[in-house]
Amino acid sequence: MTSKFDPKNGVLVGLVTVVCLLTVGSAVGGAAASPAHTAVTGVSVSDDEPETGDRIIITPTISHSSSGSGSFEITEVTVEDRSGTKHSEANQIGVLGAGDTAEVPISARFATAGDKRLTVHVRGRYYDSDGATSEIVHLKHPVFVTVSEPSTSTTVPPRVQIETRQAVAETETTVAVTVSNGDDEALTDLSLRLDSVTGGMQAQTALTPVLAAENSTTYEFTVEPSEAGETALKATLRYNDGETVDAFDTMQVEPLRDDVSVYATAFEENDSVAVRYRVTNHGNAPIDNVVISGASNRSALPTTSLRSVAAATSETVVVEVNERPSDTATVSATYDVGETTGRATQSVQFDSSTTASGANALTVNLGSTDPSNSSTFLLSGFFGGLVVTALLFTGRRWVRDD
Repeated sequence: MTSKFDPKNGVLVGLVTVVCLLTVGSAVGGAAASPAHTAVTGVSVSDDEPETGDRIIITPTISHSSSGSGSFEITEVTVEDRSGTKHSEANQIGVLGAGDTAEVPISARFATAGDKRLTVHVRGRYYDSDGATSEIVHLKHPVFVTVSEPSTSTTVPPRVQIETRQAVAETETTVAVTVSNGDDEALTDLSLRLDSVTGGMQAQTALTPVLAAENSTTYEFTVEPSEAGETALKATLRYNDGETVDAFDTMQVEPLRDDVSVYATAFEENDSVAVRYRVTNHGNAPIDNVVISGASNRSALPTTSLRSVAAATSETVVVEVNERPSDTATVSATYDVGETTGRATQSVQFDSSTTASGANALTVNLGSTDPSNSSTFLLSGFFGGLVVTALLFTGRRWVRDD
């Protein structure tokens, strides 16, 4: 078939005669080998190592040499695999004049993994300078890609760890919860909730907008267990788009032990008289709002206060008085412990003896009655500017009657 090509509008005009076009070296009715002035000069691939299901773009570059006097019309570009399966195609691309190039993007997608050998096919017609079809052209160019299965997620979930201390019933204690982000991406919209598994403790929540990658933060919650025994704790972290991580731990809770003693010492120094109160907390919970006072048959001792006394510690407070006490007085301390109010009392004997260098006051703290029939005496005094305290123990004496 002989045809004319109009280079202005890029279409074929005038069908004249149907003939069988033969070219040197080609089979009858087959496509000719590419002329020396037309070629696929390169192929780019958007991703030559895709995963199954990924869509890649293959872009061949088609060139028409400036040495040619005619033109080349690109009628079809396809990409096919070894089996001949066509992945995609583009039709009626356009016409290349001498020295022109064209890039034609086509796509491919793979359902299975493995090494893939693809072939880009470019088909078209070559027209001579007179606009007559001189050749049917078929160009080929190989493309190789390696397809793999989708990689498994490497996201590292955050770690939540609860740290508890020895707790006492009806007393506030601190529970620390540490959140660690071991991933290479930041966590956002963090909400950490601490609660007991049985619901016997009031739930608390802490919020953090962002936790950077490879970082951690610690939250401290103040809790008050209601009873002794084991309290099962649960910490729930919610982050990003609602993902959650839970952590569990058990907090050991001791029964509240209220054991407080108080005593007083009177002394003179620098021409002034004072009373030194000492409150000792032998229990396992702090005491708060401590009020100390005393009274005797002759006079009342001054009243003072302490904000708190921690467990297993002592606190001392000194108050000046107008007159030195010299008889037996009852000293008491009231305080808050846990959810209750406690009271400790002691009988104190003040000694009125003095020396030229000052008062050497000796106080005897008789302590509480001991049902084991043994007694404990606390002796304290002020001698030469120094406070001296001693404990005397008298034990039960056993007599054997043979």
